[in-house]
Amino acid sequence: MTSVSQQLQEMIDGLMAAMKDAEKHEKGVDAASRRLRGSLSGTAKTCKTMRAQIQSERN
Repeated sequence: MTSVSQQLQEMIDGLMAAMKDAEKHEKGVDAASRRLRGSLSGTAKTCKTMRAQIQSERN
């Protein structure tokens, strides 16, 4: 199992990688918008999983 700090860093790296798609989205590129939504959805799932892991480790 990866550590919480490693998971968080991977999430940050993923969001930084999505920055280019965010910029393209702002210019009206539909494909970038779809990729960005996918990245954000994955990030939300990771956040939920990490939150549950942290909570279970502390209970």
